[in-house]
Amino acid sequence: MKLGTLGLVFFAVLFATDGARAQTVYLNQDNISVSVGAGTSPGTFNNTFAGGATIAKVIDSATADAAEFHNQQTHIWYTANSIGGGLELLFDFGQAYDIQTLHFWNYDGEAFDVDDVSFKFFDVGNQQVGALGIQPALGSSPAIYAQDIELAAPLNVRYVSAFLTGTNAQVDFQNIGFTAVLSVPEPDASALWVLGAVLAWGASRRRRQG
Repeated sequence: MKLGTLGLVFFAVLFATDGARAQTVYLNQDNISVSVGAGTSPGTFNNTFAGGATIAKVIDSATADAAEFHNQQTHIWYTANSIGGGLELLFDFGQAYDIQTLHFWNYDGEAFDVDDVSFKFFDVGNQQVGALGIQPALGSSPAIYAQDIELAAPLNVRYVSAFLTGTNAQVDFQNIGFTAVLSVPEPDASALWVLGAVLAWGASRRRRQG
């Protein structure tokens, strides 16, 4: 293989990696799943929760900037038996992503809205790679739009747990979504070193032949 061809291969790999990483995707019910976690406190699941059977409503917003309207078919309402109790949600992205933005559609009334969410982020091996606590703003009314929370990290996330609580034991909200880019493994350092050595050898060989 000529030096020029090797060089082209080298830069093609680097550019392909950067290109794949740069394509953002909105994560919702089309490409992730959500379930009720075992950490959910005892409580009253109300008519919008149905014991978890309707939990997919949490991730059904089509886009990050879509409007949600609060009604019995669209929102999730959970009531813990005591203050401090909450609802645990478990997200599975199916593959690793670098999360950029968290989107949260909160209820628009202080009596029932979500006051705190504790997120934990896990890689494909289910090892924790980050954590985040937020106090979501009240949703807008009558159309509820997402609060967008920029995240500097975490990277290489497949699983996310979220524990939602309200100061009066109420948890009422519309949607959760994520904007992310597909995680692309960094080029192996040893492989890059070998390729660099081959390029250097090729350059030296061409000089001797010249």
